[in-house]
Amino acid sequence: MEVDNDNQTDLSLSPNQEPWTFEHKERPNAPATLLQNTLHSTHLRAWDFVTGEALASKIPTVFSFADDARDRRAFMMVSRSANTLQQFDAPGEGDILGMGENAIVHRVQLSHTTPSGAHRDDGWTSVNVGLQGNKISGDSPASNGYTVNNQPGEDWDAAVKRPFSLSKMLVFLHNSSEAGLAKRLRLANALNSDGRVLYFYGLGLGLSTNAYNLNQYKFELTLLSKYEEEFSTYTMRRFIEEYVAAPSSVEDEDRRFAIQKMQLEFSITNVKVILVSLLNAFRDLTLMGIQAFDFNHLNNVLVSRDFRNVRLIDIDGNAQGSVHYPQLESFTQGQFSPRMAVPPPQKPCLDVDLNVLLPSVIEQLILGKGRSKSFVSNTRSEIWRAKEEDGKEIIQKILLDNFYPSTHEEGADDEVKAKSLKHTAKVAEWFYSLLKKKSPWTNWTNDIYDAMRCIDHLPIS
Repeated sequence: MEVDNDNQTDLSLSPNQEPWTFEHKERPNAPATLLQNTLHSTHLRAWDFVTGEALASKIPTVFSFADDARDRRAFMMVSRSANTLQQFDAPGEGDILGMGENAIVHRVQLSHTTPSGAHRDDGWTSVNVGLQGNKISGDSPASNGYTVNNQPGEDWDAAVKRPFSLSKMLVFLHNSSEAGLAKRLRLANALNSDGRVLYFYGLGLGLSTNAYNLNQYKFELTLLSKYEEEFSTYTMRRFIEEYVAAPSSVEDEDRRFAIQKMQLEFSITNVKVILVSLLNAFRDLTLMGIQAFDFNHLNNVLVSRDFRNVRLIDIDGNAQGSVHYPQLESFTQGQFSPRMAVPPPQKPCLDVDLNVLLPSVIEQLILGKGRSKSFVSNTRSEIWRAKEEDGKEIIQKILLDNFYPSTHEEGADDEVKAKSLKHTAKVAEWFYSLLKKKSPWTNWTNDIYDAMRCIDHLPIS
């Protein structure tokens, strides 16, 4: 591999980087011996960020790849054959948790390896170290993650993130990019007691084969995080889609029933709870020393199955790394002359764009329950064009329909109806000011602290 480095540029950013691959050749007159008599293990290997403990997948794991990073389907297969010719499952059967622009995520179970190699199983060759897993906390201070009997720590149920190309893999390994920030988050995990930020295990090394040439292999560096069934693959994007979906448009009966149940039980208080959890997650990133979060789509946020908590994933921080203060650094380095005006002090906060997605999420939560995105868009335009009192009246009517449908029923209790009208009037006042950025919420999307103050004042019954 040759890289032009005349300008002393970062080698990892060079377009000339090519992955190193190797090919297996069958012995003459001995077909299908691939991996059958090999002395090499095809188990995914991993190392803990904090303790350095070594782990390996419980079963052999060989991923697939393609030379063209845009061919996402070719990255979806996984072989789990042990000591024999690999058999790849059909695409989509590789325990896929998600797929983005830069990487694919698989679910893999791993156990600690033992130094003695005494716990080998049928999935390992005779020269490899076997596995043994005991349910003991890997972060326990006792014996650096091991028990007093020198037994391994807790098994990992991991989400394994694989970049689509070598260039993407090299970028994500930078200290200011995802792998570096993942290690920082793991070391600062004491500040993540509520679990609103993804828990990272460590780095892994896996084997993958070309989907179009099964004799060609390469090694891949991966990032492992904790998989939890409660959050699983339920992103905020999917949650919002189901929240605003008209139940009558859902064909699957079980899914339609689940969506109806969620919409029926989702109150104004639930709206506030999930928004507070999201903003607190942004604040947790700040507490843990992260400079930025890429909030340009809702697939970066997971939602719990009870719709009360969120979890931030894909922590790349826009490659800005840990918290720093560029204006102060520039001033101390003499880049400002004494005659220049001193720049205004920078208010430290998480660098996250709250001007696009956060208002959209709030609008859909308030206006769109079971009504469709087009209804939200049209209603927003109608409110924006209407006079202030008319706009608030539109909002209040929708709030009553969405969250207090019983007030429209015959024989509804007059006291309950009066309380509902009073509460929705307050919410309409709050939402109208937020939507049009009127006082006191003129700057509510400036940073997470202004946004938190705004959400704090959402009236609940």
